Amino acid sequence: MKTRRLTKQEVDAQPFRVWNAYVDLLAMEDYRDLAEEQRPAHLVFWYESEVQNGGHLQYFENRGTELLQETVNALGLLGAGCQQQILREAGEVLVSRTRPAIRTVPEFSAVALKEEFSAFDSRFHACSPSLQECLEAYLVRRQSSFVTII
Repeated sequence: MKTRRLTKQEVDAQPFRVWNAYVDLLAMEDYRDLAEEQRPAHLVFWYESEVQNGGHLQYFENRGTELLQETVNALGLLGAGCQQQILREAGEVLVSRTRPAIRTVPEFSAVALKEEFSAFDSRFHACSPSLQECLEAYLVRRQSSFVTII
């Protein structure tokens, strides 16, 4: 299993390094290279990152739908029921019709201006707990699956 390694001295001096190592693993490793217990956090991390950066439209454009159901399941596993329902509904809207590929920034902007996913974005930001809180709690429960302290 891939983990990030920190010394006990590093963690004692700067406890935030555990979180940074966790985020590094989630951001930098490929889904296929992660262990089963690491994958839910990876999927939730990328969902959070994409939606925070550009909404559900950006999430779907950058991540596609290949792991959509796994991401919906991961949200539930991490205790993010509110976001789980939103992604489930947004995914249903996405796959409800054929969509032309978005190839350029102006095309993305034109599609975004239609605000098809704006209500989902607003609901996402109103959810509690936040996905960061869910990711933090998952790390607390499973730290040794992500960070090895030597």
